[in-house]
Amino acid sequence: MIHVLAIFIGLMAGSFLSVLIPRLHNEEKGILMGRSHCNNCKNKLNAKELIPVISFLLQKGLCRNCNQKIPIYYPIMELSSAAVFLWMSFHFDNPMEIWISSILMWILLYIFFHDLIYKEIHDAVMIPAIMTAFLSSFIIGDPYSSIVGALGALNFFGIQFLATKGKWLGSGDMLIGTFIGLLLGWKLTILAIFLGYLSGSIFGISMIIIQKADKKTALPLGPFLVLGSMIAVEYGNTLINLYFGI
Repeated sequence: MIHVLAIFIGLMAGSFLSVLIPRLHNEEKGILMGRSHCNNCKNKLNAKELIPVISFLLQKGLCRNCNQKIPIYYPIMELSSAAVFLWMSFHFDNPMEIWISSILMWILLYIFFHDLIYKEIHDAVMIPAIMTAFLSSFIIGDPYSSIVGALGALNFFGIQFLATKGKWLGSGDMLIGTFIGLLLGWKLTILAIFLGYLSGSIFGISMIIIQKADKKTALPLGPFLVLGSMIAVEYGNTLINLYFGI
């Protein structure tokens, strides 16, 4: 039952994510209390239109009022959120650890999609996220390792930000690094950053090769750091032991 509940709550959390991100970007009021609406015609959605994934399928990806296409990333957010909540329900046995870790993974999803879609993240989410990760380290982690990881990541990105005057990365990447450091601890943070830069480089070079981008094309770093972090969560210790074994 805990796995079924994780899927259900994950879908709801993903649905909220699909509302939160565009409202933060557009600086809309009523992020928590405002009624959901179509971003095109502003028509308020009824209960049937708010069912995660199913409503998208029933409406064939179109707004019932104006027939505007609903962005495909909406159901992707909902399914991704359900997947990470389910993942954490298998990763931990204690219900408290499951829900805390699920919230932290959900924040990673927020970073992934907000940075991917709009090439930005919002302080209104990241500041509470960092505080949550810090407090969580005392419950399901190692606070010493988390603090060292956060300070190390903050310095790593901060030096790049100052040295390049913000041309390579933005101040938001420092917040992402701080959050990841608190979440993973110093060892896995190093691995996550390495994997993030590696995957980002591979993607960027591939886009240049197929002529979908050039050397001046800006790529958001957040999604690749999230990818590296999730790999580190699942396979980090195995990869580290394998590396030192070699």
